[in-house]
Amino acid sequence: MAKRLLFHNVDIFAVTEHQKQELKAKFQQLSQRDLEAETLAARLVDEFSINVPTLSEAEKYATTCEKQIDVSRDPTRFIHDRSRPFYMPGTKITIHVPFQGDPGLFDVQPSTFNLNPPLGDISNHELLLIYEVVNPGAAISSEADRNLAQVRQHLEWLRPSGEQLQRGLEQLVQSLIAQRKQQISAHAQVVQSLGIPVRNAPDQQRPMGTQPVPIGEQAGQRRNGKVNKWDVFISHASEDKDAIARPLAQALQARGLRVWYDEFSLKVGDSLRKSIDQGLAHSEFGVVILSDHFFAKHWPTQELNGLATREVNRKKVILPVWHGVSFEQVREFSPTLADRVAVTTEKGVDHVVEQLLGAMK
Repeated sequence: MAKRLLFHNVDIFAVTEHQKQELKAKFQQLSQRDLEAETLAARLVDEFSINVPTLSEAEKYATTCEKQIDVSRDPTRFIHDRSRPFYMPGTKITIHVPFQGDPGLFDVQPSTFNLNPPLGDISNHELLLIYEVVNPGAAISSEADRNLAQVRQHLEWLRPSGEQLQRGLEQLVQSLIAQRKQQISAHAQVVQSLGIPVRNAPDQQRPMGTQPVPIGEQAGQRRNGKVNKWDVFISHASEDKDAIARPLAQALQARGLRVWYDEFSLKVGDSLRKSIDQGLAHSEFGVVILSDHFFAKHWPTQELNGLATREVNRKKVILPVWHGVSFEQVREFSPTLADRVAVTTEKGVDHVVEQLLGAMK
């Protein structure tokens, strides 16, 4: 039979409430500049939504091995002493079913469920159905079909909660933004009423833990009606912004490169889609930060597709940066990307910068 019960570690209500609280905590750390980004609401909703897994049953496959199997608990066999293991030669069969989505959600109990939860295990974005059989005539296929039907049912019971969470996050973000802008406006009125110049203390100029963004006119802005070019476009998932994307963008800019990065290049009133399209079209290179978060997001993969269309006549545009992922994970996402020489973030941002500068020559 298949191993391990799924869906019983935590309920979906606790997960959705946790995501909302995490979004609120993240919002409290945002600066006034962050609030001006047109992408803010969409990125926050994207970051804290849940991605319910979808099984790729057409791609399922099996692995097998011979094994000594303990049949002491098999009620159909006559065994004199069931208190001790009784082994017989048999076969271990593992059915692998790939899936897309958040592996952690397999341990979440939906708001609707029954008392017969599915069995299975999770490893490397695959659902594993494991069977140990001694009888060559065992109906493994039919049992596996029943298990898969149970898993599909539980995932379908999760989807409405995921959709409801996304709608709730959209409303929550809009409410938080409106409240924060109202607070900023009230603060500005108080300051204006003083009637004298005000200088903010250094520790009040940006949220604790953030780095200052270089000030000055960014490359790519319109000057005298002409669109300038960037040296590099940085594509990343929003969850990787603090850990690698922002520090990398700042380090590249400090080395004299013209960097298209959302926090540098988007201003109040900018068209999000138009600005990104300009960045993709007018950047010499595209640094793509590959991570678990990147693989799960729609927006970054769309940017990657845009950069891929630029690679014609063997021109190198895409420069992969691996952030906490293995070769197998990259190959599963894109065999083409896995075949490219890439730099990992294990040795720090400075090492990544040096490797990227060398690749851009």
